[in-house]
Amino acid sequence: MTNETLHDRFIDLAELPERGRVVDLGCGSGPALAAFARRFPQAQLTGFDRSELALATARERLQAHAGTVELGSVDLREQLPLADGSVDTVISSNLLECLPDPAQLLNEVWRVLRPGGRAVLSHSDFDSLVIAGAPVDLDRKIGHAFADDAPSWMDSSDGRIGRKLPGLVQASPLARTHVETVVTSSTELSGHAARRVGDIRGALRSTTSRGHSTLGLDEIDEWYAAVQRAAAAGRFFFAETAVLVAAHRI
Repeated sequence: MTNETLHDRFIDLAELPERGRVVDLGCGSGPALAAFARRFPQAQLTGFDRSELALATARERLQAHAGTVELGSVDLREQLPLADGSVDTVISSNLLECLPDPAQLLNEVWRVLRPGGRAVLSHSDFDSLVIAGAPVDLDRKIGHAFADDAPSWMDSSDGRIGRKLPGLVQASPLARTHVETVVTSSTELSGHAARRVGDIRGALRSTTSRGHSTLGLDEIDEWYAAVQRAAAAGRFFFAETAVLVAAHRI
């Protein structure tokens, strides 16, 4: 599946009213909000992210939306700048692992949702990435290093949080109603697969260069070259599993 398919599942599960308010926590450059805008041209769109650069792209992407658009730089470790019971739908993707206390954010999601409001959350399980191409020992070493990697810009990191997401929601004040997996796969080193492979190489090289890794730069480059050779020979395969959870405020 593609990111567009994931956004479609967000929309299907959100049950947003035609003029309802949807809030995207960790909205990035706004692709999920743009998907809601296409389906709900009068919806109220709100997005929070820590990156001003990403928010600038989101503003440009959403500038033609007929409904209201509110985007802002917010510290998602703190209380959300939203009134109690003021939101119809909250969405979020690949955010919780970045926070030192994911439960606190889920409490905030419950607080800002109106009674009956929906939350749709997803997270990739980075410790279950499948990338065919490199020798098995090197592949395992790189895969586990990426799942455990904590980039300098992240307050926290948990490569297994995808599989933990259903339990986190179950333990929150939200009423969990649906759990599913969304798998993105490819036999070509292109699109999302190429971006993720590039992310892995870049993240691990950065961590190694800072002296915070047991990997050597030569091992990272060897893995990357092996994946590229496999792709050229038709032996490449990629699969990433995202866990998607829907819940509501009773």
